[in-house]
Amino acid sequence: MPDRDLVAWGVMLDCYCQTRNYEEALLLFNGMKRSRVVPDKIILVTALSTCAHTRQLRFGKAIHSYMVVSDILIDSQVSCALINMYASCADVEMAEKLYGRVSEKDLVLSTAMVYGYAKNGKVEIARSIFNGMPEKDVVSWSAMISGYAESSKPIEALNLFHDMQGNGIKPDEITMLSVISACANAGALDKARWIHSFVENHGLCKMIPIGNALIDMFSKCGNLILALDVFNAMPRKNIVTWTSMITASAMHGDGRFALTLFENMISEGIQPNGVTFLGLLSACCHAGLVEEGRLLFKIMVQQYRIEPRHEHYGCMVDLLGRAKLLQQAAELIELMHLRPNVVIWGSLLAACRMYGDLELGAFAAKKILELDPNHSGAHVLLSNIYAECGSWNNVKEVRGVMEVQGTRKETGCSWMEPNGAVHQFAVGGENHSGNDRILLKLDDITAG
Repeated sequence: MPDRDLVAWGVMLDCYCQTRNYEEALLLFNGMKRSRVVPDKIILVTALSTCAHTRQLRFGKAIHSYMVVSDILIDSQVSCALINMYASCADVEMAEKLYGRVSEKDLVLSTAMVYGYAKNGKVEIARSIFNGMPEKDVVSWSAMISGYAESSKPIEALNLFHDMQGNGIKPDEITMLSVISACANAGALDKARWIHSFVENHGLCKMIPIGNALIDMFSKCGNLILALDVFNAMPRKNIVTWTSMITASAMHGDGRFALTLFENMISEGIQPNGVTFLGLLSACCHAGLVEEGRLLFKIMVQQYRIEPRHEHYGCMVDLLGRAKLLQQAAELIELMHLRPNVVIWGSLLAACRMYGDLELGAFAAKKILELDPNHSGAHVLLSNIYAECGSWNNVKEVRGVMEVQGTRKETGCSWMEPNGAVHQFAVGGENHSGNDRILLKLDDITAG
């Protein structure tokens, strides 16, 4: 087009956003500014939405400043776009200011704020706004459920989903992805089966993202067979589908099947990515397939030109460490093109403790403490290594440092699901409703 008016630019920008090509949308918006076409409110709102998706806070602030300088009316639609942009970019303080300036807070505006607070881990504040909304649509419910799911509160997410059904709100694909994620994190197999039936009954199973999420859910709930059933039933599979099934096999220790899946994926013409190889290396690690892991790492770098990340190196160090190849693991760390992080040194430290290599283990622990002086796991493992070797003075020294620094081991937490009800337990916790009866039973067991 030799001449492009505002409508042409707006349609093209909207096309990029509708197809989730957000980077291209921002480049197009810059091109529009260079062509000296003045954007209207609709285009600015679209651009703000793009900034929210790409977390481009600086770009979003520039658009906001342009609106203020140009005296563009900040109505409900614009306010919602601005709040969503700032919240998505983790600038909750600015989102709060904009929200506070609006006298009449409608459904869209309140939902944007619920999403903002929930996305940034402030789920209690998000829930208070959510509870105060006179009307709620599927987007509002989804935003709150997603907030719980992403804030490691899976039980609250599942309970809210049941409330949503009780209020007669029909969930969409976005809702179900959050619900499936919450169920996966809770590890509740009975609820996982029910959610799978719900998805099938509502005709959502044919959607590839839903199928991928179901594979992950059943895997994390401990049932690889049901995950494979979902995988086999999917009429179309993408790279995420294959990677999810490979990762599920790795999680359950079936390394050989993960490698078979990889071969089938290649024969189907699907190109692996870095996440695929991460799943494969993890599968080799759990199954003790050292030579296969070495070969995959080599193929990833040389054949597919994928640059290893910390996670790939971590798997390789873990693989070599579990196979008692401690010096080879240490040499790999030395040859890394990235600076080793706490996880990589932690893998080496755990292997050294397993095989009683005091010298190398102490070296790895000190490297961890250089990166994170308050790392409780490093202190505890180093203390255990010294104890197993009878070096009690060193044990006393490490424990003394922990006491001075106030370093405490992170509390463990687990869930169980008897009779369809999910129960959460924490080490040393006293919040469970049946805590007194549990302690009495433990006393009976230990006394008997």
